[in-house]
Amino acid sequence: MNGKLLRLILALLGLLMAAGSGFSQQAVSDASFVATKPKKTKVETAQEEKPAPYDISGVVAQAFNMKKPLQLVNPLAPKKYGDGHDNVTWDPDNPEKPKGIIIFGIQW
Repeated sequence: MNGKLLRLILALLGLLMAAGSGFSQQAVSDASFVATKPKKTKVETAQEEKPAPYDISGVVAQAFNMKKPLQLVNPLAPKKYGDGHDNVTWDPDNPEKPKGIIIFGIQW
């Protein structure tokens, strides 16, 4: 009975070894498969522009933002260069009377 059990175990080990070599051959046949790489796309993050906590105004700031700053003093300048009311302070008691000119101003 010992001899039959030993032969049975050897037979099972032989089958397992044969099956194991079959699995390893299958892994080799899968080695020829090459998966395609996905295309890389650029993801652009939108930069949120935060408004400044202050506002710079006045004649000097307006002159730096213009291509032709001498148009600020030209009385015959086109309307696109402004009419000057943005750079004038008004008297609170008499709103029709200008009080002064804003040369450089900061508002927060």
